[in-house]
Amino acid sequence: MRIARFIAVGALLCLIGCSGGGGDSTPAVPSKFLYASAYSGPNTFPAAIYGFAGHTDGTLSPVPGSPASTADGGGSFVITRDSKFLYSTDNLWLDGYQIQADGSLTNVPSSPFNLPAFGQPAALVAHPSADFLYASGESEQGVLAVFAIDSATGALSPTSSVTTPFISDPVITPNGRYLYLASYPDSALSTAWQIAGFSTDVATGTLSPVLGSPASPPYPSASPTQMAVDPTGRFLYAGYRYVAANVGYVGGMVAYSIDAASGALTPVPGSPFSVGGAPDSVAVDTSGKFLIVSVLPPGQAAGNCLAVLSIDPGTGALTPVPGSPFGPLQWCGFVAADPSGPYVYAGNSGLTAQAAVFVLSIDQATGALTSIGQSNIPDKDRFGVAFIALTH
Repeated sequence: MRIARFIAVGALLCLIGCSGGGGDSTPAVPSKFLYASAYSGPNTFPAAIYGFAGHTDGTLSPVPGSPASTADGGGSFVITRDSKFLYSTDNLWLDGYQIQADGSLTNVPSSPFNLPAFGQPAALVAHPSADFLYASGESEQGVLAVFAIDSATGALSPTSSVTTPFISDPVITPNGRYLYLASYPDSALSTAWQIAGFSTDVATGTLSPVLGSPASPPYPSASPTQMAVDPTGRFLYAGYRYVAANVGYVGGMVAYSIDAASGALTPVPGSPFSVGGAPDSVAVDTSGKFLIVSVLPPGQAAGNCLAVLSIDPGTGALTPVPGSPFGPLQWCGFVAADPSGPYVYAGNSGLTAQAAVFVLSIDQATGALTSIGQSNIPDKDRFGVAFIALTH
């Protein structure tokens, strides 16, 4: 749930993605625009969306008219397959924006969309090859709703939905065939952490359960964090964490292979994998060779918080790369990989510094991260970055 991501941020102080092909050579041009939301304190949600233009060296500069305000707080957001529209969750609303040629955001017609019967929108994912938006909702039963996107105006029309309990951030495979999301454990209802899988109908967006769904990862009482799918669509990675006595948050990553014909999940040998702390946000680089995880270090002490693990191309198994975890961030928030270049973007998390997006390059041979610089969120009362999305 969206609330859980901010509770985790509060615990620190006291959250698919695009993907694409790649190789060993350095692409010439990174993504054109990056958008980030920032919060003002441990108990407040993001209040605006800040836009940045991406340059050929991976650096960022603010776009005109930034930030774009939201109707009521703001939350997670996603960019459509054609990079024309951005949608943001917003309590009982969905905000829709059109991405202009200069990167500025303007409201789409009828936005924000009032969805009182849906419950509170929690997280979003867009279909990578069709005009559909999937939104997980926080209601008594849990809802995963499907919306058709008007490709000309960006207007949303609800088409169908499925119920599944206590759902989290959804992810979708690069070919759009399968969608996965995690359910939160609830001791009162005797429910455990699970990962549900659905196949998608490219014509209607309708969802159908995949074979063997849901999967039941280890540590059933753990709380899921973010998930990611590699660019080939062969592997699913899901973070989890739980509170250990006298230690604080601990956790790791579970890994599954995805059956191309059925969407069924099979645990990767060696799963779950340690990441040197409790995972928060996760991304796969454009080459598909490396998994990047923002982690809360053991004991919740500040420290280098960007873990990088190499992905075995045959099995999907994870191995920490030399030098991991990397800095310069001491408190990590959301992390995203550039879909068209060897760059990683990470937001800070905490109340000790102005909110900023840090830019790092990733060595395609070793997975090592090197800091390029940072772009501060212009408003000095923002202290952490909660979400990042890039055009593609």
